[in-house]
Amino acid sequence: MLKAYFRTLSDKHLETLLLISMAMFLGTGNIYQVTQLLGLPKTTSYNRVKNVSVYSWRQLLQYRLDEVAIPLLLTRLNKSDATKSRDGLILAVDDTVIARIATELGYIWTWWSGQLKRVTEGQNVMALILVIGDIILPLDVRIVSKQGQGLKSKPAIYKEMLEAAQARLAAVGIDFNDLKTTGDAAYFSHGIAGLCRGNQPDETVTENAKADDHTSPITGIFGGKDNYVFELDGKRQKAKQWRKELQDQLKVGWGTNNQPGYRTEAESEKFGPVILLFYIPKGKRSVSYLLIVGRPLRSSEALHAFAFHHRIEEFWKLLKGTLDLGDMRLRGREGAHACVGVKMIGYLIVNMMKQNLRKLNRFRNVTINQLINLCPQFVDMRQIFKEHFHDLIPDNYNLDKALA
Repeated sequence: MLKAYFRTLSDKHLETLLLISMAMFLGTGNIYQVTQLLGLPKTTSYNRVKNVSVYSWRQLLQYRLDEVAIPLLLTRLNKSDATKSRDGLILAVDDTVIARIATELGYIWTWWSGQLKRVTEGQNVMALILVIGDIILPLDVRIVSKQGQGLKSKPAIYKEMLEAAQARLAAVGIDFNDLKTTGDAAYFSHGIAGLCRGNQPDETVTENAKADDHTSPITGIFGGKDNYVFELDGKRQKAKQWRKELQDQLKVGWGTNNQPGYRTEAESEKFGPVILLFYIPKGKRSVSYLLIVGRPLRSSEALHAFAFHHRIEEFWKLLKGTLDLGDMRLRGREGAHACVGVKMIGYLIVNMMKQNLRKLNRFRNVTINQLINLCPQFVDMRQIFKEHFHDLIPDNYNLDKALA
């Protein structure tokens, strides 16, 4: 897969990228640690990674990651409706901040960090992922900039991601109607609402509408803000007031996992006609609400679909915690894309290992964390690196002793 899209790179350049991407199995997180452990030439290894152009990285991160996801998605779409419901089939969007303070690194600006609960300096990375049950596959990954011509907002970037995903899926015969997309309030906009409606005339549909009555290319489910204004039955007020006013009407319905909810149609000057679902999340007492745009999902369908959105948080935690996304620090725009790209390649490798191992009964519940932490204990990593990277590792270096 890599050779087809890094055509200007030599085989040794590609092998170096793969070797650095698999550093997690050596207990290392950056290029320097790999070179020290395996005896690789430091300058040469750094140059091979840093010399990959931004264009090549963008081709991989924005347009080629779906080559891993599409075959699996095609297989799952041929399953029964019950299986597809359990899988979720969600396109979730979110971003993460990699805390940085070095001025020579690319894309360093101030961002709000949900993890730190404050504004911090760092790089902001945004991703659109495909969730199929407990399988998380990235489709589109982009580093967000705050400087340059034609600067785009996060909803605008998200819209580009969805449109690109729709075109690529349509090319292999996958209907966008079979998927749903989820995001928090920061990614919802008038443009996203129009995309979910398919830019067609809006029609109000009751909750008893037929489930197979598709009126949009993809249905969107988003968290809402308190300052959004909606009109219900001729009365206009902010969502904060609606949450308090409708709290007494929340009831536990079928398939809502004991979460009280109240579903209603509403009108917004900014977003047009939407479905509002007020509900109390599990473990909380206050009322939250979801915005549903596109096909009018029932309460149980919307809550079930939005329950998969937290998987993107798992994705970021896995990259930052287990794969050490923040450990690599390469200079400039090329270096910033290399830091993200190398970790994405590593994620794809370990995810493919997980899927193959799960075909065996004894490993059917294996996780990525277990693979990275336990794999070196039951697999002779020395043989793997000797066999596949013998052109890179010096012959006079005692690899057995270094890895023992």
